[in-house]
Amino acid sequence: MRSAIKKIFWLYALIFLILIGYLLKLCLYDSHSFVANPFNPRLSQSYEGIKRGSIYDSNGDVIAEDVKQDDGTFKRVYKNARYYAHVVGYTVKGKAGVESKYNFRLESINNEFLQRVGNLFLGKDIEGNSLVLTIDNRLQEIAGEELGNQRGSIVAMEPSTGKILAMVSNPAFDSNTVAENWEELNSDDKNSPLLNRATQGLYPPGSTFKIITAAAALEADKALESFEIDCDGEEKFGHSIIHCYNGKAHGNVNMDSAFAKSCNIYFSEIGVKIGAGKLIDMAYAFGFNKDIGLSLEYSKSTFPMTLEAEENEIVETSFGQGRTLVTPLFMAMVTSAVANNGMMMQPYVVDHSLTPSGGVRNRTLPVKLNQAISPGLASQIKELMCGVVENNGGTAQNASFSVSGTAVNYDENESGASVSKGAYSGKIRVAGKTGTAENPQGDDHAWFVAFAPADEPKIAVAVLLENAGKGSNAIPAAREIMKTYIENLAG
Repeated sequence: MRSAIKKIFWLYALIFLILIGYLLKLCLYDSHSFVANPFNPRLSQSYEGIKRGSIYDSNGDVIAEDVKQDDGTFKRVYKNARYYAHVVGYTVKGKAGVESKYNFRLESINNEFLQRVGNLFLGKDIEGNSLVLTIDNRLQEIAGEELGNQRGSIVAMEPSTGKILAMVSNPAFDSNTVAENWEELNSDDKNSPLLNRATQGLYPPGSTFKIITAAAALEADKALESFEIDCDGEEKFGHSIIHCYNGKAHGNVNMDSAFAKSCNIYFSEIGVKIGAGKLIDMAYAFGFNKDIGLSLEYSKSTFPMTLEAEENEIVETSFGQGRTLVTPLFMAMVTSAVANNGMMMQPYVVDHSLTPSGGVRNRTLPVKLNQAISPGLASQIKELMCGVVENNGGTAQNASFSVSGTAVNYDENESGASVSKGAYSGKIRVAGKTGTAENPQGDDHAWFVAFAPADEPKIAVAVLLENAGKGSNAIPAAREIMKTYIENLAG
């Protein structure tokens, strides 16, 4: 009898501990996703009488702010609304983007007692805390202009920190007119204007995936660096016949020239040599199928291949076709990891909060996600990517650019100390990779990923243009963004 009572006691104790653990997880880890969920009805309600905090770009330019109306209420007004639609979002019909995920920061009142006293006796507005984004308005505008009316997305990142410097998705919408156009926006399945293609759009990576395949091969067997084949532009693997782009025969190629010329046959051979296991290991090392920790809504990039994969699946996967799907943001992260000595950083779009009096709160600190590859291997992949731009026959020879010198000093925002920036001038070395992704629903998608300067990376860019054909069509947008950043902004 006494033994049975003890068992029941420990059973209830265990259930109690599990319940406590679940409640702690709910409060400490899951609460943010609940309060920021777009289906949360509380997001549709703003606190009356409170001026919602503003949203600024990294240079202090206003992106969103509350403007007081004649009746004393506040209206949310967005600048450059089309370019910031998917990042900043909106505050009607629910909330989206930064407006949703950081809603409670924007409505939180710092020094509430003093603000309410000031409101009562001086008529001052009660203000929530503002947000300063990592995005630079100048780059955001260039990215938007380069996209134009083209469907797709552009993402620019700082490789060493994970800061998102620009993020544009198209088709877009005007955040100022969401309420009036809601029915049209919400029902337009053809264009999906509410979808942030940068973080939620999933596409075959095309030949940009050769970064992963090359890394897997060089890690598995250093001898593969000198492996050569004669490419005739077409070869049969199992039940599949693989072609290089437009059936072009590349002749005798090794790792360097095959990567530069984007030879599908060569990387198919490499895939067969190293096998499914090595590809799976490297894909996982780069973060496929994993959460990336971004505060905005995002889709996981997926790599579904298993150890039991047949040869035709291995071959197609090795040059970025098959069932592999990625977001433009994820490819910017992969590119940044190569630039950052193999270390992949967690991406973020909000740098810090600002109180109405100018106090800095909640500064975001860079977070290391994982060491995808060793620094030595990252250096090898960087040189392969430089060959795409520099080598004769490389698919991105028009990605190179030159810049004039930049300003030498700037003020560090908190301490006020003058810090040397270091000038850039002359030709900038660029590391890049083009990709042409076959699309069963229409014309091929064009990819280009790159970082610069190659030997001292300051910016990484991923450009995805839907149905735009060959990957080289995505180069001009990336080149213009990198050139502008290095000329004017790089620290």
